[in-house]
Amino acid sequence: MDAKSGIVVYDYMDTFYCCMVEKDKWCEEMVTEHMLVYLCSGEMELISPEKRYHLKKGDAFFIKRNHLLRKIKQPSKNGEPFKGLFLQLKMPFLKKMLSEHQIIIPLVSNPGVSKATYMMLEKHPFLKGLFVSLEQYFDAQQYPSKELMEAKLKEAVFTLLQLKPDLGSVLFDFAEPWKIDLADFMNKNYKCDLSVEEFAHYTGRSLSSFKKDFSRIFNTTPGRWIVRKRLEEAKFLMDKYGEKPADVYLKVGFKNLSHFSTAFKKEFGFPPSVAMGSAVV
Repeated sequence: MDAKSGIVVYDYMDTFYCCMVEKDKWCEEMVTEHMLVYLCSGEMELISPEKRYHLKKGDAFFIKRNHLLRKIKQPSKNGEPFKGLFLQLKMPFLKKMLSEHQIIIPLVSNPGVSKATYMMLEKHPFLKGLFVSLEQYFDAQQYPSKELMEAKLKEAVFTLLQLKPDLGSVLFDFAEPWKIDLADFMNKNYKCDLSVEEFAHYTGRSLSSFKKDFSRIFNTTPGRWIVRKRLEEAKFLMDKYGEKPADVYLKVGFKNLSHFSTAFKKEFGFPPSVAMGSAVV
């Protein structure tokens, strides 16, 4: 919860979240578990490698696990704050559900569903009813019991399967991700707010294997490489386009301007304001 930045997040059982944003907020994160999202108010931009999508009040969508997804959460044009509900469908729960219920999984997956990072869901009374009931718990600040929460998760899964039967092959796919090209992944995602452990996970490696492969490829540690890469990108944006340090530091992955300025001066020997001044007009 960060009242100063206009962001409030409620978390129940690390499974059910309510996020409220009073002003524009750029959010970048990896989605570790399947997630069902519903916008109670406000707007959101979803940006993935495949496409960009604008969502409004009443929209719902499904996000697959183990994917990078940028989100811009913002109030609507009439000033209504952003309020979104986020429901995680975790692998242990889905495994348990599959063993307890006779769920038919398509033998042949739909490429449009299996390859998509996320997908919009059609407006449906079952889906709206699910989230309206969940929203009331946060409004009343009285959270459901563990047993009731599990019933709501089952309701979410059965609703998804009724709306999109092809999602069964995605929801109940428990295979671990393959090792992916580490250099390519890091060069594309170094601005992400991820720990070294998370970078390792999303490249399909253990922490020790990740560090070993990283050292072999880049001849340095992940932490040092990430900071240097972010600083080089910031310097490029200021040198070439005259962007201000206050506009750049968030874009390249730093959390605050002070840390960015200190790291920049340490790396290049002069403050970022000097780099900005060298831009070609």
